[in-house]
Amino acid sequence: MQAYRATQPLSPRHGAVLVLMAILLPVVLVICLFSVNVAYMSLMRTELRVSTDAAARAASSTYSSTGNQAAAIDAAQEFALLNKVGGQGLVVDDADVEFGRSTQPSTGARYVFTVDNVQRNAARVNATAESRTLFAGGLFANATFSPTKTATATFDDVDICLVLDRSSSMKLYTWETSAAMSTSDPRFCQVPSVHSRWRALSNAVGAFVEVLEDSGSTEHLAVVTYASTYKLPCNPSFTSPQSRIDSNLSSDLANALNAMTTLNTTNWGGNTDIDAGVITGRSVLTNTALVRPHARKVMIVLTDGHYTGADPVPQAATAKSQGITVHSVTFGDGANQQAMQDLATAGGGTFHHAPDPETLESVFRKLAAMSVLLTD
Repeated sequence: MQAYRATQPLSPRHGAVLVLMAILLPVVLVICLFSVNVAYMSLMRTELRVSTDAAARAASSTYSSTGNQAAAIDAAQEFALLNKVGGQGLVVDDADVEFGRSTQPSTGARYVFTVDNVQRNAARVNATAESRTLFAGGLFANATFSPTKTATATFDDVDICLVLDRSSSMKLYTWETSAAMSTSDPRFCQVPSVHSRWRALSNAVGAFVEVLEDSGSTEHLAVVTYASTYKLPCNPSFTSPQSRIDSNLSSDLANALNAMTTLNTTNWGGNTDIDAGVITGRSVLTNTALVRPHARKVMIVLTDGHYTGADPVPQAATAKSQGITVHSVTFGDGANQQAMQDLATAGGGTFHHAPDPETLESVFRKLAAMSVLLTD
């Protein structure tokens, strides 16, 4: 006898699942759209940061090299358009680009930007991306998205004047300890030898320029030398100037090196009128036709001896009052270290002593690095 199994009726749960899927599917779709929009907004914020940073760097770099605010704004706008945000170039208005100072309130603190029309070392771009439509925007409270971003780029331009001792003692050999050279010394009427203190200084200046060339800033460099107004008893006789500008402020650092090369191969001499050298250095760093209003001003004064004539300390104090930082360097054991320490203190700078050529080069490299160091 064949057996039959009773057929069970369809479970009502199958219909419930279909109803649940019908309810949840739109919810899942909304969640997916929300996730897509969150990712899209995150991407736009990233793109806006990249574009704003590029615009700020372009404005900072252009203003640093030209001092032209209009040109800097044009550069910021050009670079912003090249970097797309949400598929469109970023539009930056003139008013969105500001210039001022970026300073660090304390060591380790974040730099703070302040709009400044005089002492400028930074450019800030305040950017807002035009409204970008979100996916299925009608499903959300906001159908569009307009991210904002601010970026500040700091430049640290420095106008530097090297004020170097051109007195006769700089022709002495580096291992000699005397602070003066006798007129009876055969070297008195000769160009400085390769073993002289001067040639060691020339090498140190070369190292100084190397550091400046490797920096990310734009430095202008001048060279001033000093001795005394002195008629050298040589054949033929000639008068050495008290102080002079051997290379004026220029972004072409090769000019300073060329000036040193010329001094390597010419005769000069006299006493050590540091006061006259600092005065001439001040004239270089206050020459409005050459100095940049936004650049820091640094003077580096070197000697191997004792000053003659007026005490140079008051001139260093005057330089400080004019916004010039004065550093001092002594070379060799015959130099008056205390007097040069006082000079640096009055000028708001640092004092360095170099007993030998190797240390002298190290000091000049350090001073170059100090001159170009600043911010983010």
